[in-house]
Amino acid sequence: MPIPLNEHLRLSPYFVDTDKSPGFNWERYQSRIDDTPENLFNVLVDENTSEFIKSLTQKYIQLSVQGADIARLIRDTVLADIFIGDMPQEITRRLGVDPATAREIANLIVSQLFAPVLEDIKKVHNEKYPGRLPEKFTPLEKGRPEVAEATPSAGRSLTGQAPSSTAKHYQGQDLPESGGNIIDLRNK
Repeated sequence: MPIPLNEHLRLSPYFVDTDKSPGFNWERYQSRIDDTPENLFNVLVDENTSEFIKSLTQKYIQLSVQGADIARLIRDTVLADIFIGDMPQEITRRLGVDPATAREIANLIVSQLFAPVLEDIKKVHNEKYPGRLPEKFTPLEKGRPEVAEATPSAGRSLTGQAPSSTAKHYQGQDLPESGGNIIDLRNK
């Protein structure tokens, strides 16, 4: 069942804060978005990303009212405002969860949501944070879940409603337990 539009806009990394933040500079933000690789842009606007965030807030009930905060964290990571290896600390700081839960959440984001675009995220992060990512970076020790490659959507301008992307990075299934596949990118 598709996510309702108002919930998609609230949980979308692209749209979060764009209408409520005082002093939000839309032109500056859009300029940054225009410089973002197409498949990373798709992660920000895709309805599947909003559904993924909604599933996280349902799995981790303590996050039920913090979906917009998770959307901000994902946006900030995709745009390289936060280093991907610092996600667990940022989740703890921003969402107020314990470090073990923060690592589980970060692992789910990297292994499920970012899996199809991980190479592009690594490229952006290597440019902004040289030397922080190891050359042989793999998010999971035991392999990655099955995901389809993200395909770029036709246009980047959004007026009103976000375009329906063909990215298949999250397919609405229940989020699995981490099973110990927790990553800590700082020490790799």
